[in-house]
Amino acid sequence: MKQYSLWSNYRFAYEPLWKHKKRLLVVTVAEAVFVVFVPIVGMAVTSMIVGSLERGTPMRELVCQILAAFVGYGILSMIKGYLEARGGEQYIEARTEFFIMQEIEKDLSVSMEQYEDSSVHTLKEKADYGLWSNDYGIEGFFRHNSDLLKNALGLFVYALIVGTMNWKILAMLVGMSAVSAAAAYWVTRYYHKIKDQLAVQNMAMGYINREVDDIQGGKDIRIFGLGSWIIGKYDAAIRSYRQLCFGRSVREYGSDILDRVLDAARDGICYLYLITQLSQGMAVSHFVFYLGLVGGFSNWIALLSKSAVAVKQDSDMVGDQRAYLDLAEESMAGTQDCAWDAVEVVFDHVSYRYRGASEDTLKDVSFRLAAGEKLALVGVNGAGKTTIVKLMAGLYLPTAGTVYVNGVSTRALDREAYFARQAAIFQEPFQTSFTIGENIALAEKEDAAYDVGRLWEVIRQAGLDKKVEGLDAQLDTYLGKDIAKDGIALSGGEMQKLLLARALYRDAFLVMLDEPTAALDALAETEIYEKYHTLLADKTVLFISHRLASTRFCDRIILLAQGRICEEGPHEELMRRQGDYYEMFQVQSRYYQDGGKL
Repeated sequence: MKQYSLWSNYRFAYEPLWKHKKRLLVVTVAEAVFVVFVPIVGMAVTSMIVGSLERGTPMRELVCQILAAFVGYGILSMIKGYLEARGGEQYIEARTEFFIMQEIEKDLSVSMEQYEDSSVHTLKEKADYGLWSNDYGIEGFFRHNSDLLKNALGLFVYALIVGTMNWKILAMLVGMSAVSAAAAYWVTRYYHKIKDQLAVQNMAMGYINREVDDIQGGKDIRIFGLGSWIIGKYDAAIRSYRQLCFGRSVREYGSDILDRVLDAARDGICYLYLITQLSQGMAVSHFVFYLGLVGGFSNWIALLSKSAVAVKQDSDMVGDQRAYLDLAEESMAGTQDCAWDAVEVVFDHVSYRYRGASEDTLKDVSFRLAAGEKLALVGVNGAGKTTIVKLMAGLYLPTAGTVYVNGVSTRALDREAYFARQAAIFQEPFQTSFTIGENIALAEKEDAAYDVGRLWEVIRQAGLDKKVEGLDAQLDTYLGKDIAKDGIALSGGEMQKLLLARALYRDAFLVMLDEPTAALDALAETEIYEKYHTLLADKTVLFISHRLASTRFCDRIILLAQGRICEEGPHEELMRRQGDYYEMFQVQSRYYQDGGKL
């Protein structure tokens, strides 16, 4: 993975602020000034009061001085508190406004091949770890850099004042603090060593959380009595996570103990020196002021070392985020467009191998899907059917050979324009937790209004009109309860009708159906396929099903086995050949006759 320097991470993080949120930078600097000087003012006030008592200042004058000093100190403290609170709010705004949106855009732009790559998932998990936290990653980078600025300014100002007391004391304080910083850096290096393993365990726990929250998953978990098993898996992930963190905690504990020892040594030496100076005639007011400065100086050095180490750790996390954002992307724009009055797809000696695989999933596959043709792909699981769908859709590019769409290679095709001319219905339906109308229209722009009349037309065509008309909110009814408590769940058959309505509303020229009815019974599947056959009569359709009886309405059938085309032709012709397709059809027919259900 590419390494990103600390300074390049500064540019990445602060450029958006410089362009769009200069006020945050002003607040950060002002906060640092007030955080450093307000305590000095407080120590000066205490010293002034002690000095006035030493000089025997009249009580009335002393009271007036104290009141004036405390009013001024109180005003400065309120300004300091406001700046600290305002800065914290703006760090959250910056993270959500710029950097979270940046990653979401990346999530939506990575290719399917990258999306399905396990190494990319690990990289994204590391990027998310530093992106969705207030204390680490990009927001931690802002917060800890603000601390770094405050601590560096405080150290500089206090060093100037302490240096007037004795330069040897100053050198001692700096030396001890350098040791503390080295120990803190040691802790950071250990985190860098284990962060990949932490990401793996975070992915495991996140996956379990999603499965438990999923309604369908919750049903299976209860029916099969998987509660203890799921808890055991989660517990194993937590234990692994804790074991990884244990070494880090031990190092942090050791670093903290070292800090306490060094703090005690620093304070003891400085207090002994000041007491000696007091015995030699130093004014009590000066003694009080320097005593406060010594404690403050030690604190600034300790905080400076810790904030510097925290900045380095956050910078590493920002580097993970940038590595994900910098993933190479395939251009979807392409260099060629074509006429879109219809869609024809040709596979010309196409092979495809998944990343990390030892052999091709598809092996020298050639066929033509003519405009307006209905083509069925059949075969056992793992034959390569879904891979063909993704290649035809333009989600994958061939490892070898060429996929042509209306005569243009998908490598050169404007795939964004191509996506707008196709619709896909998969075995696992894509459903958002928004309204029925929004789920069917799927407007590309948030503020794009859908055509209500057109929606009702396709809903009636798909056979979902009675269901929607019977709902109180009708098109404005939410699916699922993630957003609305009164959201509903559609049955499998109803969901298929909604997906059909979506394809009709899109008015796509190419429709790909990848085992969309696998979860339905044979009668429900037949009803859905009859609607597909009728309503998609003028479309180019690629259809995948494991039930061969449902493919008879297609113009042509291709039987795949081990990534190759074994047989090809209309249903009647393949049955006359009595080859592999015939054998598969006979087996399934006997199963139905025996009362089974596929």
